[in-house]
Parts: sequence; C-alpha cells; structure tokens
Amino acid sequence: MSVNQGKADLSVWDKEEALSRLMDSPALLDEACRIFVEESEQQLPMMERQLAEANYADLVREAHKMKGSASNLAALELYQNALTLEQAAKQEDADQATAALASLKEGLARFCAQLTG
Repeated sequence: MSVNQGKADLSVWDKEEALSRLMDSPALLDEACRIFVEESEQQLPMMERQLAEANYADLVREAHKMKGSASNLAALELYQNALTLEQAAKQEDADQATAALASLKEGLARFCAQLTG
C-alpha cells in the first residue's frame, strides 16, 4: 500500500502529523497504515457481533484499541468515532453504539480512500 501523495482532508487524516510521529519515514507510514487497515477490517465484524450480543465490556476494549491506533496515525475522524463508540458501550447504550459503529465504518472507508486516492 502506498500512501496517497495528494491533498488530504485533515478532518479525516492529518498525514503530515502521522508522518512526523513515524520519524518522517514514508515506508514506516505505509506499513503502519497497512497494518491498521488490516486490523480494523478484522475488528469491525467483531465489534458488530459484540454489539449484537450486548457484550459491552469487550466492545469497550475493541473501541478503545481502535481509538488508540487511530490516534497514533492522526486519523482524527476515526479517533472521534471510536471514542464515541467506546463511550456508548460504557453506557450500554445500544442505539448510540449502533450509530457510532456505523460512523466508524464510514470513517474507515474515508480513511482508506485518502490512503489510495
């Protein structure tokens, strides 16, 4: 995966900030983004299942994990979506968690589009 060299929507992803966090290494950034996307694609179905089973404790952990990874990559929208999901799961609010998970999926699609766009 090669990270997009064009202009990015900073509300989705601050590429320059992510790059600075990874020693200004484009190769390291590419690898970190590849791993993040792969892990996220595995986490989303797991989180859907946890929500469907009202397994809020595990949903909190997965949302927290994604929030940290998104923060490390300066994926600002995903960070906020994961934070909202984590908070909803802590409150065991199924409706808010459902909406937050949908926003998280949409945000991941936008993040991926910026990587390849």
